[in-house]
Amino acid sequence: MRISVAFEGAGAGEAPLSWGQQDIWASMTRFGEQLPLGGVTPLPPGTTVEDVAGELRYLMSRYQVLRTRLRFAADGSPRQVVAAAGTTVLEVADTDDPAGMLARYRREPVDFTSDWPIRMGVVRDRGRLTHLCAVIWHLAMDRSGAAVMLREVAARVQDPVTGMQPLEQAGWQASEAGARQSRSALRHWERVLRTMPPPWPVVSRRRESPRHWKGRLVSPAIPLATRMLVERTGADPATTLLAAFAVAVRRCTGVDPVPMLLVTSNRFRSGLADVVAPVAQPGLCLVDVADADFAGVLEGARRAATAAYKHAYYDTAGKESLVARVAAERGPQFRVDFHLNDRRGPDLAVVPGSLPQALARRTLDWMPFKDSPSSRVFVHADDGPGATVLTCYADTHHVSLAEASMVLTTLESTLAEAALRG
Repeated sequence: MRISVAFEGAGAGEAPLSWGQQDIWASMTRFGEQLPLGGVTPLPPGTTVEDVAGELRYLMSRYQVLRTRLRFAADGSPRQVVAAAGTTVLEVADTDDPAGMLARYRREPVDFTSDWPIRMGVVRDRGRLTHLCAVIWHLAMDRSGAAVMLREVAARVQDPVTGMQPLEQAGWQASEAGARQSRSALRHWERVLRTMPPPWPVVSRRRESPRHWKGRLVSPAIPLATRMLVERTGADPATTLLAAFAVAVRRCTGVDPVPMLLVTSNRFRSGLADVVAPVAQPGLCLVDVADADFAGVLEGARRAATAAYKHAYYDTAGKESLVARVAAERGPQFRVDFHLNDRRGPDLAVVPGSLPQALARRTLDWMPFKDSPSSRVFVHADDGPGATVLTCYADTHHVSLAEASMVLTTLESTLAEAALRG
């Protein structure tokens, strides 16, 4: 059963994609995937269809990004089109398989010119609503924006939305101030791209099937060692992880200084702190390791990360053109191999016990992922129960599973060694 839900909200118009939207669109185009966000949530007993329809109406009315569809210009470039009002649907499915509904929402094709960015449904089992299922285009928001949205919908916030919406962002980005920001960022990118060492050489490796694999290292030692280092050095957890990642890459590949892409939230910028929209972009940094002790690498990582964050707000099309131009000059294999996305919160989840005991509880496993294009080595860091969870996506045409595993375990051991060294 499909229920029509009408909505209307403030703000409408058409503009080029904002820089954050451009970055997500470029990834979707490169990897051939929709990159949806979302999941399944149990519903409290007594929840009615009208309750959920009201929540969907609230979302669509409040957030411009959920009233946004695309229009393609004659040259094929996408533009954002925000509607002032419209109608969407809430699905009610009589099933006991909410995971199946989520999988269907994720795999069904999307028409970005006519579909709304959110698919929402409820599972009804023997007449009782049990689960809410929702999937949102990554083009509509990043994880930080989704967190703001969930917080506001739980409280049914009625105050006007804060922050620059994508229409307003696109206007600023087209201004001279926006152009200056992008030019400055791309000058930084060009300096790093032209001075970074050649990438990790590709040697003869067993090519797994499928090509890309997903690894998951669960480490109680990482938050414990990180807390010890933070208390001793005053460095923040993100910089500490970056320094350890750089040391691990250098030890495992010999590449030095280590070039890396850091996913940057950009929410420290004016007008972007609480906006429900995609504003994250990669920042490019170069971390010197050489024979420095961990304290020396940590200081270099701090400076490199600061520069990367400062210059992680730019016109994506201009960045893609720059990277292609430098790659043409430096050779077909030229690229940045390593990506790091630190999504942990400010509080480190530490369980009681010694560091050697925590190291002994580490787990690492791999599973097949996909054959379509993806990054060579992309590591996400998340909080787990009393542990840090490192999720690694590895392209086995360029890195073996043993090599990728070594990077993850060496990152962990680097932090532990530095913490125990005192």
